[in-house]
Amino acid sequence: MFLSFMVGSVVLVWSSGVEAKPLSSGLVARGSVTKTLASNWPSFRGPGGNGVADGTELPDRLDVGDGTNLAWRQEIPGLAHASPIIWEDRVYVTSVVTSGPPQRFIAELPDTPESVAGRWLHRWIVMAIDKHTGDVLWERIAAEGTPRTGRLRKGSFNNSTPATDGQHIVALLGSQGLFCYDVNGNLLWRVDLGVLDAGWFFDPTFQWGMASSPVIHEGKVIVQADVRGGAFIAAFDVANGTELWRTARDEVSSFSTPAIIRTNGVSEVVTNGGRAVRAYGLANGEELWTLRPSSEIAVPTPIFAHGLIFVGSGYLPQQPFYAIRPGGVGDISLPSGQGSSLQVVWTLADAGPLISTPIVVGDYLFIMQRDGTLSCFDAVTGIPIYTERIIGAPELADETSLPRTGESLATYTASPVASNGKLYVVSDLGDIHVIDAGPFLEILGSYSVGEGVFSTPAISDGMFLVRGLDHLFAFSR
Repeated sequence: MFLSFMVGSVVLVWSSGVEAKPLSSGLVARGSVTKTLASNWPSFRGPGGNGVADGTELPDRLDVGDGTNLAWRQEIPGLAHASPIIWEDRVYVTSVVTSGPPQRFIAELPDTPESVAGRWLHRWIVMAIDKHTGDVLWERIAAEGTPRTGRLRKGSFNNSTPATDGQHIVALLGSQGLFCYDVNGNLLWRVDLGVLDAGWFFDPTFQWGMASSPVIHEGKVIVQADVRGGAFIAAFDVANGTELWRTARDEVSSFSTPAIIRTNGVSEVVTNGGRAVRAYGLANGEELWTLRPSSEIAVPTPIFAHGLIFVGSGYLPQQPFYAIRPGGVGDISLPSGQGSSLQVVWTLADAGPLISTPIVVGDYLFIMQRDGTLSCFDAVTGIPIYTERIIGAPELADETSLPRTGESLATYTASPVASNGKLYVVSDLGDIHVIDAGPFLEILGSYSVGEGVFSTPAISDGMFLVRGLDHLFAFSR
């Protein structure tokens, strides 16, 4: 038996058997958020893609201007939105360098669908950097050539974050292919995935560039390629690049990274797409369940906490957000007029974020919108707690950006991360806001790295790393 009712735009559902079941059943349980104590941040949004790393305290101040707690700053050639990853004492980053005029853009420009073509020769590179000193340990040219597709004006030709398991460094470099290196920079294998045209479904001349990042799990590299004319999800052997399975997807261009969720001994590959949220079996790629509707442009990555999968997307007019129990079978979409079920625990009709992946810290779910509006919900019930706009950002001192004329110019691409009860939210202008991860919006501090930021930060052993348009910054006490 289950009971459902609506609170505001939130539809809640409880089962009479929920509290009596163990967490491994996949049912909702308080206090089930996994705290990451390891020093590794192996892929986009860290372990499990959840964006949370507790343990050693991060610095109180993150100030580039006076150098407070700035451990090092390393210039990164080229232009890329790929985020840094970390394994033990090494940081890995990717980038793309043009032989033509420097690739620049103004962070304050409004979001538009127009694309930019790359007519010059480009080099796609993979770098290893010492986590403690910022010294470059090695740099490899993975590919050279003219970009095979265009990119969004505020995008790059290298948006996908690499992934590592400590032995292999895997980089998805869009239409240039999938590359794997060892920790010493030796190329182990390369797979040509063909032209990955992640363009707008309304107009093929608007080419936006791949953004989904690979993930590594149980010896498999999972790639979600929602592209025009042949969307698919595939698994490759991390040891040699052999394709283990490939499943076609009925999808428009999407930009979300898949999430691996394991419950009851079964691993599900959960994907966010423009037509549906879907899950696949990790072992063979078989589609397990499907949930509709979705937004036509899907970017945020699914996350897992409290025994629930949290996923949504925010391209108007539909902005659905779901809390889902894993283990579904077949079509779990809600019938017309029904707002919840035993599989879909609660829904928010208009809370899905356009770009940033949500985050769960303790009992609270936080959703960041493109304009800097932060919403907090009870993660288990979906009950709204607050929705407020982040204000009070510092001025940006970057000669490549237009003068700031008002806080309305600030947009947010990077996804929030968290450590020890604090949220770290970074704007496209390079503002870092430290926010208490509680039921009230309390900004503990606001800082700036002095250049635009479109990459999600990484956390490791009390260090906070953020990639700007020109530099990788590392802060520590």
